Amino acid sequence: MISDWMDSVESDIARISAHPYAGTPVGDVLDWAVSSKGKRVRPMLLILCSMLGPRCDERRNRLTLLAAMMEITHLSSLIHDDIVDDAPFRREKASVQSRFGKDAAVYAGDYLISRVQYFQAQEGLHEAGMILADAIGQMCAGEIGQAGCRYREDVTMQEYLCNIRGKTTALFRASCRIGALEGGCSPAVISQLDKLGEALGCMFQFRDDLLDFTTDLASAGKVTHKDFRDGIYTMPVLMAMRDPEAREKLLPIMRTNRERGVSCEQVREMEEIVRTYGGVETTGKEILRYRDRCREILSDLPQCPASSALGKIVTKCAQFSTR
Repeated sequence: MISDWMDSVESDIARISAHPYAGTPVGDVLDWAVSSKGKRVRPMLLILCSMLGPRCDERRNRLTLLAAMMEITHLSSLIHDDIVDDAPFRREKASVQSRFGKDAAVYAGDYLISRVQYFQAQEGLHEAGMILADAIGQMCAGEIGQAGCRYREDVTMQEYLCNIRGKTTALFRASCRIGALEGGCSPAVISQLDKLGEALGCMFQFRDDLLDFTTDLASAGKVTHKDFRDGIYTMPVLMAMRDPEAREKLLPIMRTNRERGVSCEQVREMEEIVRTYGGVETTGKEILRYRDRCREILSDLPQCPASSALGKIVTKCAQFSTR
């Protein structure tokens, strides 16, 4: 149902990211920046949400362009994330910053955003452009908020959720909302899809937090528990710290982390504490709770192939292991 639409999205991604610098160092950086293909979750959400309205077919070209703009905005944010995180890899390839340097990566991310802005103005996408710009602002605010919480032993779950609702869920919400608006959905359906984007984005982040505790990153040559080492305390850690005994055991490790960094042995000790006191298990339960919330929202929407496809995305994003 959506494959033909996504083919058009890919063509629009190529059109937006096109540049006149082939065969030059500038062109090499820009080509590398867009060469890694992700799962395209956000463009799919935008297209599927539009299909719940009566105008999706007549606005097909406009919708696929907006979906491509959403993906390039996401890609730009990943390039900048890798600079902040000093990440050597992105999607099993060298990151832009590790291959070409941080300066080039900053400008590559900025260049892609400038192309999104160009097409937004050229096509007169005023309302959608405002939603997207607001989402970018929320993403930046979430990242700033997260930076302000680094190495804090007293960071709260409320602060964590506030940060991820900016840095992660903002683009999910914008994808659903833009698709619904452009597809001509009713205000009631738009409101429900806005909630779907929020819940799905939170669930997506929870699962990402869990992967650091359930994936053998070391065997893949990657740094384990990089968030913890960087003083970013994610849901499994915060869930475990609700237990006073776990908190008492984790605080000395966190203080050492702030003062001089933690050893591999201390990281393993932290992981064992988090597992023992239910941080991993409880995070898994939160993923399932948000999955059920997404399904509840979808049950209130018109039942059609598009809502069914949205349900499949929810199910796929909720898959995890606590081992």
